[in-house]
Amino acid sequence: MIRLANVLVVHADTTVTEALLSRLSHNGYHGIVARSAGEARAYLKNEHPDLILVGDIGEDPVAVGGAIKGDTSSRDIPVVVMAERVLSDLALRALEVGLDDTISWEHDDIELFARLRPLIRLATMHAELRQRASIATGFGVSARDRATLPEGTRPSILVAGPDHDNVSAILGVSAEIVSCGNLYDAESLLESRNFDAAVVTTEGDIEGYLAFTSQVRNNPRLFNLPMVVVADRSAVPSEIYRRGASRVLSRPVDSGILRASVLSMVHRQQLRWSIRAAMFDSLKEQTRDPLTGVYTRDFLDKYLEDRLNTAKAHDRHLSVVFFYIPNIDGVRTHFGEDAAEHLAQQLGQWITGLLRAEDMTALYGRNEFCVVLPDTPLVEAEVVMHRIAGVLAYTDFAVREVYQPVKVWVQVGSTDAKNDDTLASLVSRARAKLD
Repeated sequence: MIRLANVLVVHADTTVTEALLSRLSHNGYHGIVARSAGEARAYLKNEHPDLILVGDIGEDPVAVGGAIKGDTSSRDIPVVVMAERVLSDLALRALEVGLDDTISWEHDDIELFARLRPLIRLATMHAELRQRASIATGFGVSARDRATLPEGTRPSILVAGPDHDNVSAILGVSAEIVSCGNLYDAESLLESRNFDAAVVTTEGDIEGYLAFTSQVRNNPRLFNLPMVVVADRSAVPSEIYRRGASRVLSRPVDSGILRASVLSMVHRQQLRWSIRAAMFDSLKEQTRDPLTGVYTRDFLDKYLEDRLNTAKAHDRHLSVVFFYIPNIDGVRTHFGEDAAEHLAQQLGQWITGLLRAEDMTALYGRNEFCVVLPDTPLVEAEVVMHRIAGVLAYTDFAVREVYQPVKVWVQVGSTDAKNDDTLASLVSRARAKLD
């Protein structure tokens, strides 16, 4: 079975681990159990799981998780403390030692996996950074294979809704807080500047608030923004998660839980930005197409072959998407080579900007871009593909020396890796689907 991720579960209770392994398997994850901290350390000497869940093993789970984070070989693996009930003290101690979340075993699957998925993507980003740096060395490029947060970075958090003053007071010591009482102002603020997280407090009918979270999650620029929604106990958390929330908290909100929840997400978001910046180390003159600014065909061929071998060896998802823009040639015919090159350059920038940091864009051929989405099922890749194609098709591009808006039409094709694929067969199958 193809796996979304490998998860190490550190817990001594067989009843708990069997139930959790069943839930993980049902949702596409492969679980491995360690009954003690010693077993976990022995496993980590030879393996690099995507996520570690630490529960009751007769030792302080925060200390066990902190030791894992303190080891240079495992410090980039997301670590979550799992408990029957998460109290403020546990959440704050986990935050203090750099752990990624504290989650209750009692959460339903919708909440559990809504909170685990971003951590899995973070693991994918770390792996992608290492992979690109490794391939870049073959082109004579020295690139970072690990990202760290700059010291003294003060996060920026948007707080919106009727309780914005109270929430701002709780978070204000740890971050720059921008607050507003209504969603209209919140929307304007999100469009005008970058935030590391947003907190939305609700009252009464929450449909308008859910529409807001859905709108943010579907925004090409904001889809990665962590959002905490504070709602009355009468609200259905599963529906709020479905509409785009990263975390749902019920009133009355424990101030420690609120701080730990928001600040752990802020740390995760800042780490994403740091990894994205580090990935640009591999995009240098030797690996970058001089026209479009994306990776070259030569880099793509070596990278994708390596990614394909990894996917087959470890039963992981790998999706490939092609974008072909035929009317670049029409711009070339009517307005000249410089105008066509300027349009192609913008398209490369737009496609890259609409992707997650772990997804890679390369120029495959004339007017044709290839996007590689590691650890991504085809159904998710197709959502990304159609979203990007839609944005490009509805955008009016301003092209040098062309005194009218330029529109493009986009042909798309996609596929996912099979066990018997070669680089040639994978690419050929995706390109054959260009419509």
